[in-house]
Amino acid sequence: MTSLGILKTADELREMYGIPADPEEVCREEKILLLHEPMGTADTSCKGFILQYHGVTAVTINSEISEEMQKAVLYHELAHYFLHIRTGLSEAIHDSAVYDRISLSELEANMLAAEMQLSDSSVLETLSECNDFFEAASLLGVPAELLDFKMRMMKRKGLPVPDAPLDSDSGYLAGCRS
Repeated sequence: MTSLGILKTADELREMYGIPADPEEVCREEKILLLHEPMGTADTSCKGFILQYHGVTAVTINSEISEEMQKAVLYHELAHYFLHIRTGLSEAIHDSAVYDRISLSELEANMLAAEMQLSDSSVLETLSECNDFFEAASLLGVPAELLDFKMRMMKRKGLPVPDAPLDSDSGYLAGCRS
């Protein structure tokens, strides 16, 4: 899917759920079973996954990672739901160290997750209040990589945002630290 298609999907979700969307409310509305299970704390530990089987969709989040990261992973898995599962493009997509870091579906999910979790106005306001990218990510309560994806999407919309001091790849969740 193109970035314009992702932005269109984000606009539709914004109308349905608002931005930032409450990811647990989205799960309830979409009848997605939300589970939190311990899956380890190593960099290579699974952070989360989504699975659909016989019409039941479930998201499982690693309960041993930070709350900030759990929230980011939940948004990411919901993005897979809206982009890939609900549309019938995939039945199971997961985030782990063995997953292809340059996977298009992972990149798409990161882009939509950033759009779902952060409003343009909150990012612009926070960036204007502080001069440090990493401090801005902390104030927004998101991993720096997610802010990087959001800023890239904002640039595609023509909004005046600076370049982020990092270039996150599509598999940033595979190597994140909790």
